[in-house]
Parts: sequence; structure tokens; C-alpha cells
Amino acid sequence: MARLPRRLTVQPNHSVHKIWRGHNKEWNLGTREQKLAYLNFLNADIENKKFKQGSEVQALTLMSSHTHEVHGIIEQILFSNQMRRHHSRYGAYFNKANNRCGKVAQDRPHTTLLESTHQEMETVFYVHANPIRAKIVGDARNYYWSTHRLYAFGKREPWMRNVKLPQWYMRLGRTAEARQHAYRRLFAHYLKVKGHTKQDFLKSVFFGSVIWCDRNRRMIADWRRDFAPP
Repeated sequence: MARLPRRLTVQPNHSVHKIWRGHNKEWNLGTREQKLAYLNFLNADIENKKFKQGSEVQALTLMSSHTHEVHGIIEQILFSNQMRRHHSRYGAYFNKANNRCGKVAQDRPHTTLLESTHQEMETVFYVHANPIRAKIVGDARNYYWSTHRLYAFGKREPWMRNVKLPQWYMRLGRTAEARQHAYRRLFAHYLKVKGHTKQDFLKSVFFGSVIWCDRNRRMIADWRRDFAPP
């Protein structure tokens, strides 16, 4: 089956959930140095004036074998280029540091297009709850490699310097303290209802209402019929 072009699954003025996974689910982000390198390459690309960025980083959690990231899309092609630069540089770093060659990532990153504010919020909760589901920590505030502490307590670590809090978060309150308090309350409710169990909603390329997802799936079906190679 032909690989779907990003232009069908990534749209401007929407957010996407992105997963980058190590080849064969290996721990290619297993050390502090590796996680910092991944983040440093991401920040360096954002700060490089030669490149126009295709997205804004809104939230992320780094695990040892994969990442969860939420990006607000500005322009699809630029976003694809941004990912390609970032991951190729991290791959080259990882191979050189470990005296190896070959694939570092399992495949190209998987992205899920999010319909609206509701899906964006739930996805950020899902991303921030990942270390709890993995039983690494009992409280999300204790996991360093996550933007949860930025959302919940206003703690912006140096590697978070280019994270831009989304509009739905900014509407949670008139002050930073009010927004943090509201976020903590909403996140606690999410954990109580479904945050401790793994969910499959982000395995799809679309997350939203039934009507919206069906419309996008029909668009993909039309593309496969008319343009996909046999």
C-alpha cells in the first residue's frame, strides 16, 4: 500500500500528535545525554534563522524508546522539512556516538491530525500522563522530560525555551497561576477517568468527531483510487 503523503494528513491551523520511535523499539533515547541531544537538535533547528518553521512545539514527553510531541501546524511542507532535518541530525549523532550505522528510527514519524481544541487538550493530557502509564513515576510532576511541569506549575526548563503554550491553555485563566490551577484540576480529572490506561485513539491519522474523521478518510480513499500507484 502506498504511503500517504503528509499533505493529506497534516493541515495548517490544526495541531498534530507526533510519535518518533527508535528502530525495533530500541532505547535510542535511553540516557540523559541522548534525550538532551534530541532536544538540542530540535531547539537548534527552531532557532536557526536560515529555516522557516512549519510548526510550533506545544507539548512533549520523551521516553527511552520514543517521543510524544504535539505541534501546532503552520505549513505542512515546512513541517515535514523541519522533522527531516531534526531526525536526520539526531540519527547521525546517535550513530557516531555509538560507533554504529544504519537505521535509528523505526520509520518516519507517525502523526495524528487533531480536529479541535477538545482533541488538542485530551492529547496533551495523554502525552503528559505517559510516564505514569509506564509506571516510571506516580506523579507527572516528577518526570523531568515532559512539559507537564510547564503547564501545571509554570516551571520552564532550559530545553523548553521554544515551547509555545496553545490557545486553549491560555484561555484557562486570566493569570498564569489561574491557568496552572485550572490545568492541574483538568489533568487530575483526566487521570481519574482514563489517564492510567493505554488508549488507541492516536494510532489513527485522525482524531476528532465521527463526521470530521469520515470526511478525511473519504478524501484518502479518493486519493488511493485516483493517484496511488498500483
